Amino acid sequence: MQRLDAAKREAILNAAKQRLYKYGIQKTTMQEIAKDAGIAVGTLYLYFKNKNEILIATAQAYAQKHLADTEVILKSQISPSEKLKAYLINRFRSVQESRLGGSHAAEVARTVIRLNPQLQEEQGHWVRNNVLKILQEGIEANFFQSDDLEQDVEVFLYSIGYFFPLATTEKYYEPEEEKLCMVVDWFLKQWCCK
Repeated sequence: MQRLDAAKREAILNAAKQRLYKYGIQKTTMQEIAKDAGIAVGTLYLYFKNKNEILIATAQAYAQKHLADTEVILKSQISPSEKLKAYLINRFRSVQESRLGGSHAAEVARTVIRLNPQLQEEQGHWVRNNVLKILQEGIEANFFQSDDLEQDVEVFLYSIGYFFPLATTEKYYEPEEEKLCMVVDWFLKQWCCK
């Protein structure tokens, strides 16, 4: 069995993402992806059988990056307030980059969700669990207080939902990072031990 090169796989995914976001799924061929990645078409098929596999792999790479970024933030020695802001700003920028990555970003996102419907739900759970983890850390360190942490997390996530529009929707408005920070700061004041 042939051993596949991780760097080559990453080059394929990067080339595919660029082309798919710029030209769309229908107007992107496996031959064009191979050319953009600097490999032969036959080599591309060793890695991926079709565009659907590439789409799923790009979504998985996005999720892995989210997990890696989150781990760095959660393990950092910054205060729980700074962690929460760093985590949400990282998510905001990542979601924004994905949504604005090209004129066909919404089409790509809709197709990925159709191919892997549990992905959106998984990512929602990750965000909820990470916010909960950061707030629990703050409570344990007497940095935050909450009478009902589960409810606080729920209300908080609904309150910041505006800043994370689904990648599947076309651009109707563009949320601002500074406004997200304003909302997060308001909640942090509410939770802060006085």
